[in-house]
Amino acid sequence: MMNTDQGQGTIFVFTGTSGSGRKTVAKQIAKELGFVPIVSCTTRTPRPREVEGVDYRFLSRRAFIDADIAGEFFQTVEIDGHFYGIRKADIERALATHHNVYVIVNRYAANRFKFEYGDRAVRIFIYASKQTIVERLQARGMPMDVIDHYMNHYIEEVSYRKQCEHVFENMELSHTLDGVRKAVLSHMPTTTS
Repeated sequence: MMNTDQGQGTIFVFTGTSGSGRKTVAKQIAKELGFVPIVSCTTRTPRPREVEGVDYRFLSRRAFIDADIAGEFFQTVEIDGHFYGIRKADIERALATHHNVYVIVNRYAANRFKFEYGDRAVRIFIYASKQTIVERLQARGMPMDVIDHYMNHYIEEVSYRKQCEHVFENMELSHTLDGVRKAVLSHMPTTTS
């Protein structure tokens, strides 16, 4: 059982369709506002441009399973034969030292954050049309098997948007950032001098 009372910060939970730009949006907003990330773990191999400890913590299957058996994870899921999870200690450490943190997760983890943290967890759903995602991924030189993987999960991923507090279609990055920034700031206390 987690101590969800530790700290009083807000967890901004970025979720949405794969390939929508949710990581780009989350990282830019976090950089602007000084949020600290909670980095997920995975057993899959890094994709091009992914960095250990920044995008994910890449673990062997054995290390992941051992940590899971030891009860270290807040939430785990298996997707396409790969495990993903968030360590309880990473969440607790971030909330103990920072008022606002963020995490980039799938809908399963987003649900778990909402269940455990209630109003302290704010889900921000980022999506783009299937065609837009395909075009973006092709422009980045993403392998077709990765693009196909994203498209195979699109319908189930996009349907989760109805459950989230904020939803943004990422057609143009600066416009999306403006909307997300306003949404995030609406959940932060204002100080008066």
